[in-house]
Amino acid sequence: MTERLPQESNGQSKKLVNLNFLDREAQLYKASKNTLVETSKEIQKAVEHNTKQEIEEVNVAIKKLNDKVERIMKTDFVKERQEKIEAAQQQMMRSIKEAADTFFKVKQVIRSKENLSTQEKLEYEEKLFHKILDKFMTKEEKELFTRIISAGPMLMLGGDILNSENMLDM
Repeated sequence: MTERLPQESNGQSKKLVNLNFLDREAQLYKASKNTLVETSKEIQKAVEHNTKQEIEEVNVAIKKLNDKVERIMKTDFVKERQEKIEAAQQQMMRSIKEAADTFFKVKQVIRSKENLSTQEKLEYEEKLFHKILDKFMTKEEKELFTRIISAGPMLMLGGDILNSENMLDM
């Protein structure tokens, strides 16, 4: 293949470039690419063919494991613990709701104090907030909660911890 480059302003051709030498390289590239693809397929077939028994054994073992886990999950032992977990989660939700309700009630009392400046009211609200958090959370949980809150609003799906009226007062 011969390419003619654009002509110079005096009308003469800059030079001819012969790309025929790349034909051989292109053929070698394509052949190597084909070899790579075909050899990879052969290796994959060999692995699949020579591991059929092991794959079947693994699948049987996984099925046995899943069946055993299912049987364990149906035992009275596990069911009792699941009920304990559910009861604990419900108590936690009630406690958090009570804390939130208390926060909003005391916040209203703070805001109603006419003898406090706006800055003092904000400081008391912050102290109240941290005092309640300290009662419920470890230091690490409180730090995580503070980071989450400072990141901005988020959508939480699930149980109704706070009703929408209280969310607006925040």
